Amino acid sequence: MKTTTTLLGIAIATGLAVPAQAQGRNPPGVNPTHYQCYKVDPSATAPVTVSLKDQFGSFAGVRVLRPILLCAPTVKNGGPISDRTTHYLCYDDEGVRPPLKRALIANQFGRITVTVATPTMLCVPSLKRLL
Repeated sequence: MKTTTTLLGIAIATGLAVPAQAQGRNPPGVNPTHYQCYKVDPSATAPVTVSLKDQFGSFAGVRVLRPILLCAPTVKNGGPISDRTTHYLCYDDEGVRPPLKRALIANQFGRITVTVATPTMLCVPSLKRLL
């Protein structure tokens, strides 16, 4: 079982973050919805094999395993939620090679340089209904 500590567990910080001005604004072009992610204890699910392609490469034969996180749209510091419906269910996955590329990340908390390392999960848009 892989250890996952955040939704963006695929990035390992290698630089220092610089605080954004009053934790205020998203960079232009960023979807403003925030998500709080919760660990889940799922019922049994069968692994599924998929092909994935993103800016780090193309990967065939990726095994999508069990759900591990449910991410819900969240209000941070009183801001609005732009999409209350779309949640993300994140699954452990295996079979994606580490890209080992560096990236500069900019968000409302500042800028940070990261090394993109071993992928750990696939998050899919999902609908949720409380039982």
